[in-house]
Amino acid sequence: MSESFTERFDRYWGERPVTSLRRVQTLYGAIAEAQSGGGSVVPEEFQLYVTPGELDGFTTAEGGSDGPKLVTVYVDLTDEPTLDGVEATTFRQDDVPKLGFSRYPWGRGIDHSITRRGAKGGSSVSTATTYCVDCLRRWTNADDREPAVGRVVDEHPDGWIIEGLQSIGQRDGLDDDLEGLLKQSFDGGARVTATVAIKLDTNGLEHAPSGDPDDGYYYPGQLHVLNAGMRARKEEKLARKNLEKSDPSSRGEAACLVAGETETVFGTAEDPLAFFTVQHAEKFNGLKKPEAWRAHSISAEAALLIQSGSSMVEGCRTTRRGRSIYTIPYFTRMDGTRAQYLDFALGDTAIETQADLVEVQKAIEARDEGAVADLRFYVVVVRNDSGDINVLTETPDLSIQPARELAEAHMQVLKGTTFDESAGFNRPPEWMPISADATPEAVLYSIVDGLYAYGTLSTPGGDAPPADDPADWLTFTLLSGDGEAIPVERLLDEYVERIVAEQRDDDENRLPESHLKTQFAQLEALARVDRLTTNTTNDALTTLTRMPTATTDTDVATDEFLDEDGNLVAFWNFRKYRLDRFIEERPAFEERDRLGAFLAGVLVGQVGDYQAQTREMNQTVLQQYPAEQMTGSRINQFVPELVDKMNAYASDTSYGPSLFPELEERLTDLTGVRWEIRTSDLRFHYAIGQLYGKRARNRAHDLRERVARQSGIDLENNQ
Repeated sequence: MSESFTERFDRYWGERPVTSLRRVQTLYGAIAEAQSGGGSVVPEEFQLYVTPGELDGFTTAEGGSDGPKLVTVYVDLTDEPTLDGVEATTFRQDDVPKLGFSRYPWGRGIDHSITRRGAKGGSSVSTATTYCVDCLRRWTNADDREPAVGRVVDEHPDGWIIEGLQSIGQRDGLDDDLEGLLKQSFDGGARVTATVAIKLDTNGLEHAPSGDPDDGYYYPGQLHVLNAGMRARKEEKLARKNLEKSDPSSRGEAACLVAGETETVFGTAEDPLAFFTVQHAEKFNGLKKPEAWRAHSISAEAALLIQSGSSMVEGCRTTRRGRSIYTIPYFTRMDGTRAQYLDFALGDTAIETQADLVEVQKAIEARDEGAVADLRFYVVVVRNDSGDINVLTETPDLSIQPARELAEAHMQVLKGTTFDESAGFNRPPEWMPISADATPEAVLYSIVDGLYAYGTLSTPGGDAPPADDPADWLTFTLLSGDGEAIPVERLLDEYVERIVAEQRDDDENRLPESHLKTQFAQLEALARVDRLTTNTTNDALTTLTRMPTATTDTDVATDEFLDEDGNLVAFWNFRKYRLDRFIEERPAFEERDRLGAFLAGVLVGQVGDYQAQTREMNQTVLQQYPAEQMTGSRINQFVPELVDKMNAYASDTSYGPSLFPELEERLTDLTGVRWEIRTSDLRFHYAIGQLYGKRARNRAHDLRERVARQSGIDLENNQ
């Protein structure tokens, strides 16, 4: 009777928690085994060893001479071992279970089972004959090349079946006999799978065959002893891969690092991710390959589950900037139902970028919204250096939920005064995640995919993938299931490094406006969700971690901009209102050093904009005083000079005694500033000030138009 998915999953998984990468790999092995649906004629104790999926592409639903062939060597063991014929027939999917096929999927290792798969390019008659010879001679240990099967012959009560096959395999002229028989039904060229079928007296068996015979013949998957030989060969591979013939097998009794139970463990079990290998033992003089079972203790069941789940795990791999990123979903509490959720979600979603993990979670939510509270992602970032695998990052418990909260906070920043004409910046087109058409869903995708961090932090140079990628650091921290806080010091260091790099790369040395806006929005969003921290008790940094008071309430009291006659006040009042509101809404500016750096930047930005727009100067103070070179002492030096220049410009116009009256009083805040804040803190907020000042005129015009519109004033007649 066929088992259900959950029954098969529970057989291999039980109730163990997910506590390591190896357990994640075995989890997907259990899911892969549960997918098979059961119902195989192969006895239960061997089902984990068989790999029927490796015959995909070697079967067909159609007949014809060119289709895949099953080449069967018929042997009669009812009396003296007799070769009873060879026949090539159309290989259909229904024939697969009875073959007990098991194949080593990596490299060029031969099949473990007596059933042998040929080349994907097809086989000639002579090659197919060689496969048949291998079934009878090599696999059975007739030529002493497979000692693992030889031990089964000696120890298994039905070992006489293999002995009968050996006796045929040792006969002179076997190759010619098999080829002559095969030519009667096979012309060559098609894909081939070779096997044996055995007629025998079942009364003499210790282990009765499973299933019914096919015209009196049993296939390998139905006979316990042939399955036992297959298992022995596979376990020999787990214990001897990459060992010398003179080396003892790498196996012993120890606690399996997956199950935690003491049992027979193997040291050279294949790791599909290649994180553990004994291939480079020559680099370490004290390392003995046969002792690998002590360092990497894997039971046969765990090793086979890891192998079974390899394709599903590989399906969770994406590439980014020269590295492979495995982002593997699991539940902190696993059962058969939740395993099916993972199976369905991954089956419905092709993971091509990390952002597709949002779709995986959506697919699970559609089935059980409550389950996503326990959904996590195991993330491993790998760099392949010409075959040497370097694990750069391993993070076991990422969650999309913190990213959703951050995306909502980010949208609150975009909809608030930070990006409104009442006090803040404009939102550029086509610049995620601050563009005018940004949505919570789009921001969420950018966070999960890493673009949210990549767009704001420094980017390592060089051709080789970096070992420490800042974007990976921030992305995985943002997704941490425990809401890990982010040191604001490192964030500011990264911001400034990116600003400097962008400005250097620009042919005109322009301020990277969109990058700055994105950084500022990110900083405020992180403060809103309380994800910022500081490594010190310095009050200057602590104020940066506090949420700004700016909200989505962007209302403006129009009365403040009307004189006694109901006309609009002087234009500079709109700039002043915006600047005052921007400063007052941010606890960060309670720190005088930071406020001073910001105001110095505003002064440079406004004067630079005036020079470019009114005086048509190509090189302005914006290029003369970049953030890259800014220090407190330099601010003390150039601000008085710039104020004098500002007033000199005013004397040439009708602006009055000051070009920017709103700055005159504010600049007195710089008096007595000690400049004790960190350099990156000063430079970042100076750069924000430059940006704010550079766009102060345009945004004040936007505010003036809004006030006029709300007050019913015609600007053409009220200049």
